Amino acid sequence: MKQRYENLVRSLVDQLYTQCTNTPEVLENLYSRNRDGAWQPTTEALVAALRDIVYRFQHTYIVLDALDECSERGELLSLIEEIIDWKIETLHLLATSRKEQDIDDCLSSRVSNEIDIQSTLVDADIRVHVRDQLRKDRKLKKWPPDAQAEIETALVDAAHGM
Repeated sequence: MKQRYENLVRSLVDQLYTQCTNTPEVLENLYSRNRDGAWQPTTEALVAALRDIVYRFQHTYIVLDALDECSERGELLSLIEEIIDWKIETLHLLATSRKEQDIDDCLSSRVSNEIDIQSTLVDADIRVHVRDQLRKDRKLKKWPPDAQAEIETALVDAAHGM
């Protein structure tokens, strides 16, 4: 199922809130402004709260996995740009994604390090793992060598380094 960026923002606020020793004032105010929780806060208000909460920590680490699976990728990329533009030195962001042009266009000038795991080295590791599994699995090792080779090739080719 595709993920929504609004849920990501809510999740980040919740995860950071649970690490706080006291309820941040920004969340108390957000709760009050939304009729003591009767209304849902806007995503913009949650992003502002997220920023405020991040400042409470010596270091904050955010890991965003599978950006390419977000159904609202444009909004997600805008959020990431905004977070990067906060220029909070104690905020560390790691994002993973399959190689997609819009993601690359957005982030390539903003990242400090990039690791391409879709490489021949990763493909070689995948091939070794698949070959090993084909030889160890009780049912698969009984298959003819040409069928095993076909399975190996299909899985490695479909993996694309993932």
